[in-house]
Amino acid sequence: MIPMIDHDDESMTVEDRTWIGLVLGLWLTGVFAGSLFGRMEGRKSHLYEIIMLGSLLWPVGYFLLSRCRFIPAGFSPGTIAGLAVFGIFCGFSALVSRAPLESTQYTALTILAILIALQFNTNLDAVQYERGMKVYAVLMAVLVSGFALYDYVPGRRLGGGKEILNPASFALVTMSVFITAMAVRRALIRIPILITMGIVIYLTGARASALAAMFGLAITLFLRRRSAGTSGYLLLVGCFVIGVTLAAWYSEAVMRGATDFFAVQDRHRGLDSGGSGRLETWKATWNLFLAHPIFGVGFRAHEVVLKVASSAHNGYLALLAEIGVIGFGAVLFVALSGLWRTWRRNQDPSHTFSYSVLIGLACGYFVLAIFERYFINAGNPTSLLFLLGILVPSLSHDESEIAGHTYASHESETEEFIGDSVDDDLREVRPEMWGVRS
Repeated sequence: MIPMIDHDDESMTVEDRTWIGLVLGLWLTGVFAGSLFGRMEGRKSHLYEIIMLGSLLWPVGYFLLSRCRFIPAGFSPGTIAGLAVFGIFCGFSALVSRAPLESTQYTALTILAILIALQFNTNLDAVQYERGMKVYAVLMAVLVSGFALYDYVPGRRLGGGKEILNPASFALVTMSVFITAMAVRRALIRIPILITMGIVIYLTGARASALAAMFGLAITLFLRRRSAGTSGYLLLVGCFVIGVTLAAWYSEAVMRGATDFFAVQDRHRGLDSGGSGRLETWKATWNLFLAHPIFGVGFRAHEVVLKVASSAHNGYLALLAEIGVIGFGAVLFVALSGLWRTWRRNQDPSHTFSYSVLIGLACGYFVLAIFERYFINAGNPTSLLFLLGILVPSLSHDESEIAGHTYASHESETEEFIGDSVDDDLREVRPEMWGVRS
């Protein structure tokens, strides 16, 4: 995210910067591809770890060899301090962990992933973010669809058919593809991706990812409301009316389908089970935190200590129990302040199309973390997109003025988005859209 370009950075041309978006999309896709094929080929050896490490860290070489800025810059002192506190308490927690080697390894890997996210955000702008998410959405839609066809076994939840992944992790990744499809301007491409990824999430039976996907999509559409124009509002209202009408007409089938999907009456996953036994697990994780309130039980080590289940199934409680209240507070500060800065950038109409997707992803991830294992993670593209969405640079003085002015006046002015084409993506855009001053 480049607020402006100084004279020292003039060596970075528009052509150089166009690679950043492509690299972002390939990086995110490669992390899932590496995880997928590593599990298929090397689950009983160290090959999986090697593939995952390479797929996660290769952008460091790109930033080192390209004309992009290698050392992250432009971030607020609060963000830097929060990340430092997080890293320190991850390190302290590793010293008291029952699995010190694992905690140390995960700490190092997570810090490296955060540094790469900071590198990307130092060099990316709104246009390149749009391109990167577009590449990710298209490539991942193909990869996810292909794996779904390969993994599908009648009578079993999608994602667990060949026992390569599990339904929850597969749905977690698919959720980000579903939301980033909103970065694709052409409806002929965007809508099929949305439908296909929605079907995949439904077949996994992963309720948390389904809720996160719907919530993230709703946030994205809400943030784009001021740029939709009259036709956009009419289309949205029309879709809403049609949807409500169909739901009312087929209410019995809709209620039956929702009840079956969310397993409301299921003996093992329904309300009577306490949400798959998660209420009991959450209580046990909270007690684990109370027993180790300052340094925790070790980063990514709560599963070793927890006795009632294999995981806390709540990213917030898990992180709180793992690194203690001080480290957890630092993470929350970085996440919420970063989301606020992304929202400020979204106030610029020329940035809304990209940053509305980032905010939707981050908000969906906040919902997902209520039910899934981890809050801060580096092993999948959805978690990496969350890091990219919250680890944003500070706004420059000019950007702050634009955001403040736009926020004050957006009620009376709207700007309609004009869908582009593949040719439009290849044309040179206005210099100011790249963050280059003419």
